[in-house]
Amino acid sequence: MRSFETWVDDAGSLTSSRPSSRPVLVERLRNVWSDAKKSFPAADWDLDPEVHRQAFVSTLSHDGAVPVDLARALYETMPNQWVLNDGAADFVRRASEAGIRLAIVSNIALDIRPALSGWGIASALDAVVLSYEVGYVKPDPRIFQRAADLLGTDPSECLMIGDSAHDDVGGAALGMQCLISRPDQMWRAFALASPE
Repeated sequence: MRSFETWVDDAGSLTSSRPSSRPVLVERLRNVWSDAKKSFPAADWDLDPEVHRQAFVSTLSHDGAVPVDLARALYETMPNQWVLNDGAADFVRRASEAGIRLAIVSNIALDIRPALSGWGIASALDAVVLSYEVGYVKPDPRIFQRAADLLGTDPSECLMIGDSAHDDVGGAALGMQCLISRPDQMWRAFALASPE
């Protein structure tokens, strides 16, 4: 993710509304999804785009410190803040060139395909499996099975590289190998899994 300050500036260009405190807004952005889990514990926002948007906007603007239109602008500009982990583009390119079939599996209620295209890796992917499109959220093994099916292989022939020891190991129940790393160390996982 780009810096929170850059995100605030990007969103601010879409509205004249300002937060009562920029540091408060940055802190809320840093914690938006953990705070949303507390405010909306039963919400399945990774399955429903409208619930996803509402949870984000409501969590930021619940007490008026962040104007609703600014919260909406922050949501709209969120995909512009995403960045690939170090080493990801190179790994995807090399794996694809080596004939390895690749899929992205993501818990999200936004279409990430435009970002994948912008990063230049969309054409190297054989499947994009998004929770809101398939109706399953990681770690549910069914989302991993869907990815394996789209790749035309058995889950035991797959390697899941992820950054969540909770979400990204759901495929292990199907015999899928899992390699988990912190986001800032993901380049190490890509190096370990490199096709060369």
